[in-house]
Amino acid sequence: MNNVFAALWHRELTIYKRQFTTMGVMPVLTGLIFFFMFFLPYKSLLSKAEMDIVMPALVLDSLLLTLLITIYETTARFYWETQRSNGMASLYEMGRFHRQPSFFIAQGVISLVKGFMHLAVVWAILAFVTEMSFASINFQASIVFILLGALQIVALSKIIGLLAQHVDSLSKLLYIGLLPIMMISGLFLTKGAPMEKYPEIAFYLPPYNWMAGLDIAFLNGMIDYGFLLICLIETAFLVWFAATFFHLDGDS
Repeated sequence: MNNVFAALWHRELTIYKRQFTTMGVMPVLTGLIFFFMFFLPYKSLLSKAEMDIVMPALVLDSLLLTLLITIYETTARFYWETQRSNGMASLYEMGRFHRQPSFFIAQGVISLVKGFMHLAVVWAILAFVTEMSFASINFQASIVFILLGALQIVALSKIIGLLAQHVDSLSKLLYIGLLPIMMISGLFLTKGAPMEKYPEIAFYLPPYNWMAGLDIAFLNGMIDYGFLLICLIETAFLVWFAATFFHLDGDS
């Protein structure tokens, strides 16, 4: 595990330094642009009491968008490039290791570290700009739901990266696949998700369950153990499914 982790970290840090604008600045900037795109009109149209309700939801959506883009770009692009550029050979030369499941775990940890690092930057900036109160947030529950959601994004991103035939397909699958699923689950909406009207369908949509649980924890300061249990089961299944049935060529 140490060899593969060191090898992948070396690769990731090298690419991150060379493409800092794309891989470091853009995910953070996207989350901030999204926030101010809605914050400025809302501020001029809504009363202070209404803004106090809308503000935490806008902050949360900006954080989730930053996390989604960072993890997706890191994981999906890594698996796509490695699968189609004989990257496995160069990675193997950097360190001999038991390639599975250590390879999947190491890449997942790297994606999570980058995702939470960018999330922390956006959160710090928005906390300074908005002066939002954090008293009503259940931080423990929020972190748990964000982590479970991030793990689901890692698993889905790996599958997409291995199945995509062209590099352009990665962006298309993000904007016509993963992002719409998260939107109907509640992302970018301050008044609840459309899927709330169809609980029998929403129950089988993983992003809905962890986002609904996160809304309750982040916006209302409570923890819904029903959503937590469902998210734990869904996350375990998605991670197992991605790790068991989807592999790089030569990864065994």
